[in-house]
Amino acid sequence: MNTIFITGMGLFAISSIYFFFTRRIPGGMNKAFLVSFVTLASYALMWSGAFTAASPGGQPIFWTRWLFYAISCSLLMLEITKAKGITASGKVAELVFLNVIVMGTGTLAAVSSGLTQWIFFGLSSIAYLIQIVPILKSKKEGSYWINPYIFLGWTGFPLVFLLAPTGFELFGAPIAMGLYLVLDIYTKIIFNLKLKD
Repeated sequence: MNTIFITGMGLFAISSIYFFFTRRIPGGMNKAFLVSFVTLASYALMWSGAFTAASPGGQPIFWTRWLFYAISCSLLMLEITKAKGITASGKVAELVFLNVIVMGTGTLAAVSSGLTQWIFFGLSSIAYLIQIVPILKSKKEGSYWINPYIFLGWTGFPLVFLLAPTGFELFGAPIAMGLYLVLDIYTKIIFNLKLKD
C-alpha cells in the first residue's frame, strides 16, 4: 500500500503546484489548489500509518480519509453548486453542511462495528442522497457533465466503502486504497481540470 500512498502524494503534490500557479484569483479562494493540497496531506497521513483502525478481518482502516474529505469535498461542493447554477447562499450552505454530515458519519461508520456501523453508514447515505438530489435536478446549460461525474465519481466512494474492510470486506485494504486513489484523481484533479474548460 505504500506505493499507492506515495503515488497519491506525488500526484497531488504535482496538482497542488499546478493549481497554485494556474488558478490564482486575486482576492479570491483558490479552491482547486486547496482541494489538491488537503488531499496531499491526507495521503501523507495515511502513508505514515498513524491513526488507523482494524477491520474484523485484521485489515487496516485509514479512517482519517473521511475527515480530510469533509474539507476537500466541501470545497468541491462550492464549485459544483456554482457550475450547476445553485447560487442561493442558504442552499449552498445547506449542501456544504450536508457534505460535512456525510463525511462525519462516514468516519464514525469506519471506526464502528456491528449495528452502530450500519446506523452511521445509513445516516451518511441518507445525507448523501439529500445532498445530490438538487445537484442532479439542476438543468443549467453546460453543466450536464456534472451528473455523470457525481454518479461515476462521488457515488463510487460509498460503494468501495461497502465492499472494502470498512464494510463487507469482500476485498482487502490494498485494493480499496487503489480504488480510492482512482476516485480521488477523477473527482479532484480531473474535475478541476474540466472546470477550466
